[in-house]
Amino acid sequence: MKSLVVFYSLTNKTKLVAETIAEALAAELLEIKETEMRKPGGLIHLKGGFEAMKNKESKIEPIRTYLNQYDRIFIGPPIWASRPTPAINSFIKTNNFWGIDIVAFFTMAGNNSNKALKNITAKIGGSNGKVIGSFAIQSHGLTDKEIKSIAKEAVKNYLA
Repeated sequence: MKSLVVFYSLTNKTKLVAETIAEALAAELLEIKETEMRKPGGLIHLKGGFEAMKNKESKIEPIRTYLNQYDRIFIGPPIWASRPTPAINSFIKTNNFWGIDIVAFFTMAGNNSNKALKNITAKIGGSNGKVIGSFAIQSHGLTDKEIKSIAKEAVKNYLA
């Protein structure tokens, strides 16, 4: 089974999880990057959370990967205000997931990913896809080693 791991990461925690998944599954990685970098500072999470809450999209760099060559795609955003990030919203909206199994994964500071999963599942459904599984990692306050360990355990459910 050929897999792709797509992610957006602001603090590199989601990137760490994505890299761990890709390593475990021998999958390819695709990082979603916004065309305008978010400026570090106190307002970054407030503004980003507001945009996510409103289901906004952001301008992302062009994707140069044909998604239809994959059987399974893992899509991973951090959760902002109980929703996926604007960059992941853009990625989902501009792609067709027909015939591809989707696994959503999240990193979060909170402890409940239900709203984000419901939101991303609806968006993927609107792009002809189906979410077949998901997992979330409460990464706030964890070391990179702890995050990797949790990710390795979570991805075991998806080993072929």
